[in-house]
Amino acid sequence: MKEEDFSAFLQLQEQEEEVFKRERYLERLKKRIKELDQSINEILEEQTILIAELNQIIEAIREEDQKVRRCKENLKRCKEREKLVKKVEEYKALLREKAKNEDCIIKGEQTLRELRQKRKAIEDRLQDKDKKKKLKRMEEEKEELIKEREEVERELKHQREKLELLRASLSQDIVQEYEKLKQAVGFPPIVKADIMGTCSSCGTKLPSMLYSKLIKGEKVRCPNCGKILY
Repeated sequence: MKEEDFSAFLQLQEQEEEVFKRERYLERLKKRIKELDQSINEILEEQTILIAELNQIIEAIREEDQKVRRCKENLKRCKEREKLVKKVEEYKALLREKAKNEDCIIKGEQTLRELRQKRKAIEDRLQDKDKKKKLKRMEEEKEELIKEREEVERELKHQREKLELLRASLSQDIVQEYEKLKQAVGFPPIVKADIMGTCSSCGTKLPSMLYSKLIKGEKVRCPNCGKILY
């Protein structure tokens, strides 16, 4: 291979590596942002569900409290009427009504205690400081990563433009030959050999004839993977 052709191949490869490096990093950024989005949404959805449950419990407390108040008022009236009752049947009916309201008050107050305990438990979960800190950290990390993603996207655009300018500046025969080599052996098509004459891509040790050419400064092809060694 001519030295100028090799130099052009190496320029193309190095510029493509700059593009690929940023593409890979951009993918990692996007993946992390997506993971953060999912985690943040899970916490926010949990909070939305808890708030809905809390509102239902608050409404249930209001309704149960009103019910207990009505029963207490009815019981109070029953006690007042008790002084005026003269007939046995009226007295028995009044006792039944009193018992009904007393039962309503006992059960209602028990229900209120249970509802208030549930309300307190949900409020505690909504005020969980550790979860709030975790949410804040994730939101801050996401914000920083979005800024970084935008910067990498700009740099990637710049590197792609440099690659296109480089391709345009080279002979189309050279560019096509480089693309054929890349399709045949994969990226990168040019790799270094170590001081013992071993291909850094596939680990194949070069035959002595190829190794001799290599140490003389010639570019050779790995007999196993076909990449250009230097």
